[in-house]
Amino acid sequence: MRGLILVMGHIGTGKTTLAEALGTRLGMEVISSDLLRKRLAGLNPYQPQRDDFDQGLYTPEMTDLVYETMVRKARPILKEGKGVILDATFSQKRWRALARGLAEEMDIPFLMVLATAPPHVVRERLQARAKERVVSNGRWEIYLRHRERFQEPTEEEGPIVLVDTRQRVETLIERVREAINAL
Repeated sequence: MRGLILVMGHIGTGKTTLAEALGTRLGMEVISSDLLRKRLAGLNPYQPQRDDFDQGLYTPEMTDLVYETMVRKARPILKEGKGVILDATFSQKRWRALARGLAEEMDIPFLMVLATAPPHVVRERLQARAKERVVSNGRWEIYLRHRERFQEPTEEEGPIVLVDTRQRVETLIERVREAINAL
C-alpha cells in the first residue's frame, strides 16, 4: 500500500506493536525512532539506556536528528512506490509537519494514527517492558514528563485515526485500513 502513515502517541501506548503489525499486513516498510536513535548513537539496539528526560540519547538535538533521519530514510522507499510507516511519538507539531511535507511533496496519502491507552495500562506495560529485552527505553517517569509536553495533533495537520491499543490488533489494523481507503 503506497502512502505515509505516522503511528504516534505517548510512550508505552503500543505504537511499535501496532506499527509492526500494520507494516506486515499492509506490506509497508516500518522505520522506528527507537531503533534509529540507537543506531545513530552507535549502540546495540537492545542496550538499555537510563537517560533522564531531555538528556543523553534524548537531547532535543538528537531527537530532531532522529525525526529528520526518519523522513530522509522514508523518501527513497516512497519514490520506489512503496508505503512507509514512521513509528515514533511525534509529540511535536513540527515533526509531524516534516513528515506531512514529504507526503505532500510526493503527492501520496498521509495518515496519522494516534495510539492511546489509559495511564494505568501504560504503567503496567512499562513495568513489564523493564523486565524484557526491548529496544525502547521508555519508563514511567519519562512518560509523565513526556505527557506534559505532548502537543496533541489536530485535523488541520491532516487526517487522524484515534485507536485504543487495548483492542485486538486485527481490529486496529482494520480501522487504519478503512481510514486509508477513505483518503
